[in-house]
Amino acid sequence: MLHLGPQDGGQGSGRQSEAREVFDELTPSIRMTTVHESLGWCARPLPGCQYDMAILEGVVQFLMPPRVSPRSTPDRPLTDVRRIVELAIAVLSAALALSVGCRSEGNADRANWAADAAGSSQTTLKVRPLTDSKFERTPERLARGKYLVNGIGECFACHGPLDPSQPGWPPVRGKEGSGYANYTPAGKLWYVAANITPDHKTGAGTWTDDMLARAIREGVGHDGRLLDPRVMPYEFYRAMSDEDLASIIVYLRLIPAIRNPLPAPKRSDHIVAPFATPITAPVPGPDISTLAKRGAYLVQIGTCQWCHTLRDQSSRQSLNGLEFAGGDLIEPNPYGQATSANITPDPSGIIYYNEAFFLKVIRSGKVGARKLNPVMPWWFFGHMSDEDLKAIFAYLREVKPVHHRVDNAEPIAYCRICKHMHHGGALN
Repeated sequence: MLHLGPQDGGQGSGRQSEAREVFDELTPSIRMTTVHESLGWCARPLPGCQYDMAILEGVVQFLMPPRVSPRSTPDRPLTDVRRIVELAIAVLSAALALSVGCRSEGNADRANWAADAAGSSQTTLKVRPLTDSKFERTPERLARGKYLVNGIGECFACHGPLDPSQPGWPPVRGKEGSGYANYTPAGKLWYVAANITPDHKTGAGTWTDDMLARAIREGVGHDGRLLDPRVMPYEFYRAMSDEDLASIIVYLRLIPAIRNPLPAPKRSDHIVAPFATPITAPVPGPDISTLAKRGAYLVQIGTCQWCHTLRDQSSRQSLNGLEFAGGDLIEPNPYGQATSANITPDPSGIIYYNEAFFLKVIRSGKVGARKLNPVMPWWFFGHMSDEDLKAIFAYLREVKPVHHRVDNAEPIAYCRICKHMHHGGALN
C-alpha cells in the first residue's frame, strides 16, 4: 500500500515523494473547487468537519492496486498514481454530493469561514454591522498615516500601478492609491485592488470611515463582499492598533482623488478566509517596552509572514515549524519568479547579517551584489526610520532558527523539508 505522507527516506522514498507531489498538486482542486462548487455548504475542511484530507488519502489507498507500491522501480511512470488520485477525488466528490452534507462539530464560529455575500444561501458569514464612527483629523494622525501607508503598510504596492523602470518598482507618480487590475498570463482577471483615493465615482470617496476600517482589519469590503486573504493581508492587519488604523484612514482621506474606472471585482462563494471575523473590542497600542517587542508589532503589520512563512493553501494556516523560513514560490507575479528567503537566525537563513547590513539591504534592495526581486517591497520598507528597521532586526534575531535552504540563484526543485517546490529546493 502506498503511503502519501511525508517520508524520511528508505526504500521507495523517492517514489513516495513523487506521489506526494502529485497528491499535493491535485488535492487543492477538491479542497478549493470541486467540493465547494458541488456542495456549496462546506466552505473549507474544518477541524471538526467529518470531511478531511485523511479521508481522501484513505480512498486513494483503497483504490491503489498492488502494482503501485513503495517498491516500484524509480523510473516507472507516475501516470498510474495520478489516475488513481484523480479517481479518488471523483469518488469522494460524488459520495459527498449524495450525502447530507458536511457536519461540523463545535461552536457556530467555525461556520464563519464561509462565502461572501454573493455566495451560497446555505453559508453564513458573520459580519460586524457598520457604525457611523468618524476618525478625527489631526496633524499627528496625518503624519503617522503617511508614514505607515508609504512605509511598513506598503498600501500603494497593490493599490496602484508600479514603475518597473525604477529600482524597487515604486508607485507611478500621480497614480498612488488609484487601484489596479491584475491579470493572469492567460489574460484572465485575477484580482482588483480597489481605488482607495477619495474619488467619489471610482474610488473610496463615498465610503465611510468604518467601511475602510472593516475592510483593512476584518476582510469585508464596503459592499459586504468577503475579501480574498491571498491578495489582502487583513489577517495581519488585525493586530493594528486603533490609533494606527485611524491614522491610515485619515491620511487616505486627504490624498488626491484620482478618477480610475476598474473592472468589477470577482465574487466567489468559496474563498477560504479564516481571519475574516469581527473586531468588537478596542485594539490598544502595542507593547514597545523593548526593541524586539516593537519589532514584533512592525513585523505583524508589515505582513512579513505573508511571504516568509509557508502555509497550507486550502486552510491558510501557517505550517508549524517553518515560521519565517521562506520557501514560498511566488508565481505568477509581474516581477518574475521568486522564492521568499529564510529570514531566521539559522546558517541557512540570515545569521550572518548584523544590524548595519540589514539596514543596508532594506535601503538598497541588494544583498551584496545580488538585487532583491521587487516582489519584496524594499522600496517601501526603505522609507522607514532607522529605529523601526533596527526594531524589526532585533525581533528577527529572536525568532526560532529553522534550517531550510532557499536560493533564488538555484533551479526550482522539490524540497524534502517543506514539501514544496522552490528555488534551491534540491539543496535540502
